[in-house]
Amino acid sequence: MSVGTASPASRDLAARERQRLVRLALIAGCGLLLAAAMIYALTVGTQSIPVDQVIAALRDDADVKKSVLIIVREVRLPRALVGALVGLNLSVSGVMLQGVVRSPLGDPYVLGVSAGGGLAAAVVLLQTDVPAGAVPAAAFVGALIGALVVYAVAWDRSGASTVRLALAGVAVTATMNAFTTTVVAMTVTVGAQAVFQWLVGGLYTAAWDDFDLMWPYTVVGLIGALALARRANVLALGDELAQGLGLRVEQTRFLMAAVAAVLAGSSVAVAGLVAFVGLLVPYLARLLVGSDYRYLIPASALLGAALMVAADTAARFTLPALLGQTGIEFPVGILTAVIGGPLFLWLVRARRSQW
Repeated sequence: MSVGTASPASRDLAARERQRLVRLALIAGCGLLLAAAMIYALTVGTQSIPVDQVIAALRDDADVKKSVLIIVREVRLPRALVGALVGLNLSVSGVMLQGVVRSPLGDPYVLGVSAGGGLAAAVVLLQTDVPAGAVPAAAFVGALIGALVVYAVAWDRSGASTVRLALAGVAVTATMNAFTTTVVAMTVTVGAQAVFQWLVGGLYTAAWDDFDLMWPYTVVGLIGALALARRANVLALGDELAQGLGLRVEQTRFLMAAVAAVLAGSSVAVAGLVAFVGLLVPYLARLLVGSDYRYLIPASALLGAALMVAADTAARFTLPALLGQTGIEFPVGILTAVIGGPLFLWLVRARRSQW
């Protein structure tokens, strides 16, 4: 071999390094999208606020008008941050569930996770004297039960196929949503109106209390997902090969499902049944960074946060303004369903995965 000619091994190493840098750059780009979505959320509304005034309000400058300070710091900022956490949680939950079932249809909404969490949270919330942390805890348990029921119904000796999972998920989601509606209909307290919000998903009442409630679950779930990334990569090779490599397959599946339930349950407890975020975002993230969970999880987290913040702002102000209905606000769950629903139908018809 002549001097200066790289060996095949060194060329392969250089190619992998370039691919890693490209993926990291794309993840950074998702972060920039989130920053742009946050600016969009903080500046637009019935009162448009320039970016410099938003920055001044965030810095608590003395020369900022009190009205601007209240709008930015007490109304728009907590709502944007809660929306970012909801989008992050649902997206990473979708990534985990897709790894569990090895299918692109693994979405918290499709697989009954969100519906189970919503039902449990509704039952707890409509009780009297509910402790502050009881609702997300109940939503986590309900979300995990919903996922286990769907997986059990779809499972046979050959495994759980994509079609059976989709059908079981639709059936379980419809059943649990019916129970949730029944719980609300049988309740005469004012709190029932808050439960109706979950049925479509929205951030109408998002405040700092919701952010304080959500962020610990987000941190725990995200750390858990990243810790399972390498095991998820092995699981994606198939059960037999994964077992041959020493992976505890069922334990890994359970841990991934538990992480998904923590993330989806906390989102449901605050924002309700926001549809298809966990389906749409991982699909887009795979197109950007591939199927390696070490890159897919952070890309999905940032992209999901950006999507939810932008979608909520569009549903809150942009879409009503385009329709000449500035006095109303659309639930963000309707917008995500309109976008994600056709993608779900296409994936079911195509019957192919993006791994």
